[in-house]
Order: sequence, then structure tokens, then C-alpha cells
Amino acid sequence: MSEETATVHQRSRAGDLHGFVVQAMAAVGASGTDAAYMADQLIASELANHPSHGMRRLPEYVDRALKGFAQPGARASIELDTGSLVRMNGNGTYGHFALRDATALAVARAKAHGIAAVAVRNSEYAGRFAPFCEEAANAGVATLLFGNNNGAGQVVVPPGGTRARLSTNPIAAGVPRSSAPHLVIDFATSTVAGGRLAEERDRGTELSGQWVTPEGLLKPFGGFKGFGLALLVEALGGALTGSETVSERKTADHQGTLVIAIDVAQLRELHEFTAQVEEFIAHVKSGEPEDGNGPIRVPGEGPSVGDSYPAGHPVEVNARTWSELGRIARELKLAMPGAVQGH
Repeated sequence: MSEETATVHQRSRAGDLHGFVVQAMAAVGASGTDAAYMADQLIASELANHPSHGMRRLPEYVDRALKGFAQPGARASIELDTGSLVRMNGNGTYGHFALRDATALAVARAKAHGIAAVAVRNSEYAGRFAPFCEEAANAGVATLLFGNNNGAGQVVVPPGGTRARLSTNPIAAGVPRSSAPHLVIDFATSTVAGGRLAEERDRGTELSGQWVTPEGLLKPFGGFKGFGLALLVEALGGALTGSETVSERKTADHQGTLVIAIDVAQLRELHEFTAQVEEFIAHVKSGEPEDGNGPIRVPGEGPSVGDSYPAGHPVEVNARTWSELGRIARELKLAMPGAVQGH
């Protein structure tokens, strides 16, 4: 057994990992602004206890750029514009950058028209959708996001089926509260996200039969409910955006995303709306928690990750991911992030 796989995990500092992501993204052609944005997203995922969309993704993003699939230096462009409806071409850039720009545009158009939708096709994957919903909610805008995989990544079986026919097809939504954290949901329509499944496998976790079939394929969450939502994502995040949808055809491993934005203040006074949201959230949380559990939380109230955090904040990375970071460090001729000892 190699030294890299002899331990379950490695620990580093958030600031060191952030700097490593910036350097790696710059090395494959991302602008300084975009490289820092990607680093912010990956480290925020780690600190929010979502390692499935954190550092483990960096080697994947680097590899796709080096192989010519991702275009880190590209920017999403508008190819259809009716005012309240916009379609953007991601031009192969990372979905983090494309959806950052698409969400900002959707918010601006919602402010102008009350409601707007921005469709994005031909981008790389965007990681978690929650940050985009949170950004819109900060502006008093409610959002709905639907993301398909351009017909690729078929790893989910339909209920009663034995063969994978769907992707994990995530859905997200954001609702403004009186202050952050806002009411934000972000979930795959499979039992767990593909990245979560891979992360658990890397950590040696025994996988539940509720998650996967005996062949290791993902199931839809909630049976026909998740299955129905996955089909909705194919229609809205796929067909409506101009992306490919699942079929027998071999398609590019890209993402199609529909962002729907509603300016709350054009339907109700924002403070009245958020007061009512706070009222029903308080009622939901007022029940006694189960024995041994902490206080009841609603979506969006996970670990808080602000705009800044101590650079020395420890981040745990599983051994396989650490090994992969070492590989891309050698390929890009970068110094590895510093490792720290302790618990």
C-alpha cells in the first residue's frame, strides 16, 4: 500500500487549497477573476460539508481542460434575447462561470420585467447550484434552476428498470428571507448526487441499497417522485435550453441549465413577503426535536460560509483526492498545498 493510500484522509489549510486552485485554473487558461471565483466555490463547498463538490472536482476540471473538452478562458455569450427570455451559449466554459453570469443576467432582467428566464447550453458542469440561488435571494429575487447533463452521464435507473437511462439531473430553488441565510434547496433527483456517491466510495463507506442497485447504479429519490422530477429537468434544463437530452446517441459531457427568476417586490412588498416567510419558518422550527438531535433546521441553514474565513481553517481531503491533486500538481508544475497534522 502506498503512503498516499495508507491513510483515510489528508488535512490542509483553506488558504493553501484556495491558492492551489487559483494557480491550477490559471495554468489551464482561466482569467485571474475566474480562477479566484472557482477557488471560492470549491473551498466554500468544503467548508459547507459538501466535499463532493469541493477539491475532489479540481482534477476533473483540469483534466477536461487539458484534453480540450473544457474551455476555461471562454465566456458565455447571448445568442437569443427577447428581453425577459434569454438563451446563452456557454462556449464550453466551466458552468460555475456561465451560471454566475446567467444568474446575474436573470436577476437584472427580473428587475426589469418582473419575471425572467435565462437558458444556458454548452457549458461544463457548475457544481452546486445553491450559491447562485443565494446570490439572487440577496437581491430579493426568487429563483428556480433545472440542470441536465446534455444527454450524457446516464447513471440513474428508472423505477422498475435495470438499466441507467437518466442523469442525476439537479434542481435548486432560492427564496429570500429577511436576511441570509436564505431558504435555498439544491438536490439531485437521484438518491444522492454522483459526486457524493464517488466521495463515499473513496472513503470506503458501505453503500446503502436505498441509494444504488446491486449493480451500483443510482436510484431516483422517492421512487416515482424523483423520477418525475428528473424527466422535468430533461424537458426544461435540456430540451428547452437547446441542450441534448437522454437517448441512444453519444453526446458531449456538458450541462444545460434553465434559470427562472422572479422579482418578489413586483408582486408584494419585499418586507411583507419575507416577514411571512419568517413566520412560517419559525412555526415549522418550533416543534421539539427528536431525542439526541440538535435544533430543527430548514434548507439553507447549513454551516455558514461567509465571504471570508481564516486562511488557516483546516480542510480534510480524502486520500484518493489528495493523490489526484498531487498528479495535477506534477502535470502543471505546481507546488502542492501544505499538509497539516492533527485532528
